[in-house]
Amino acid sequence: MRGIIKFIEGLSEGIGGLAALVVIPLVLASCYEVFARYVFGAPTIWAFELGYILMGIHFLLGGAITLKREAHVRIDLIYAQLSAGRRAVIDLVLYTGLVLPALTLIFLRLADYAGEAYRSGETTGQSAWNPPIWPLRMIIAFSFLLLTLQVVAEILKCIAILRDRGAAAERT
Repeated sequence: MRGIIKFIEGLSEGIGGLAALVVIPLVLASCYEVFARYVFGAPTIWAFELGYILMGIHFLLGGAITLKREAHVRIDLIYAQLSAGRRAVIDLVLYTGLVLPALTLIFLRLADYAGEAYRSGETTGQSAWNPPIWPLRMIIAFSFLLLTLQVVAEILKCIAILRDRGAAAERT
C-alpha cells in the first residue's frame, strides 16, 4: 500500500513541478504580446489564446499536488481540533462517498469530450489563430485523472492511519 501511495504522490509532485514551469512560456508570450502591441503597433493573433490555454494547464495540473500538500482552502474550525484518527474517518467517508465517484464521472465525461473534439476537428474559435481544441481538452481530462489518483492515495493514507491506530490500540 505504501508503494502505491509513494508512486501516486511522486507522479503528482513530478507533474505539478512541470506545471509550475508552464508559467515561463506564459510570461514570455505575455511580454512579447505587450512589446509587439505597444512598440511595433502590431498585436499578435495568438498570444491571448495561448495565455489562457497555458494558464488553464498550469491551474488544472496543479490540483493533484495541491491536494497532496493539503494546500486547498479549508474551513477547519472543528476539523483541526480532531484527532488524526477522527480526521482520517471523516476524510475516508468524504473521499470514498463523494469525491472519488464525482471525479471519476468528471474524468470519463471529459475524456469523451476530448475524443469528440478530436474526431470532429473542433477548434477554439476564439481568435484568428484558432488552434485545435482537443489537446487542451485531453490535458483537462488528464488533470482530473491525476487528481483522482491523488484522491486514491489520500484514501489509502486514511486507511493506513486507521489501521496503525487499531494496531496501536491492540498493543495496549
